[in-house]
Amino acid sequence: MLPKFLWLLLMSLVCIPAVEAADEKVTFYVQLIRGSDSDQPEDAACKPVGAKLGKMLRGVFRWKSYCEVKRETLTLAKGNVARVPLTPEREVEIKLLDAPNTQIRLYHNGKVTRCSRQPISEHMCVLGGDSTSGDPWFVVVRRDKPRDED
Repeated sequence: MLPKFLWLLLMSLVCIPAVEAADEKVTFYVQLIRGSDSDQPEDAACKPVGAKLGKMLRGVFRWKSYCEVKRETLTLAKGNVARVPLTPEREVEIKLLDAPNTQIRLYHNGKVTRCSRQPISEHMCVLGGDSTSGDPWFVVVRRDKPRDED
């Protein structure tokens, strides 16, 4: 039988990976996307979304083109919350519950307009609404890093 102090040392070493896994940080990529029926975006700073995101959006929504207005990167640990402004009127808040489960809230002028609780592992979460100009906007939260060709 092992002496008591060796037993405690062995048990503490076995428990270290479990503690580190609980502190695991998860990176999210947030994209503010606008849809339009025109071929070219009205804002020159807007860039077309990648093929992967464009195909997914066109499969669900009716607009001809989609462009990225803004992109943010967030890294969260379990229980942490991050709130990021996307425009002066729009914000997104992400809370990591138990990876990959998240709570995502969209704000418009400080008021919650959408709330979603779901796992985000390899797929994307798309939330959005209409703008006053008639062009829709979407907030895409994803784990895979967006690329221009994706």
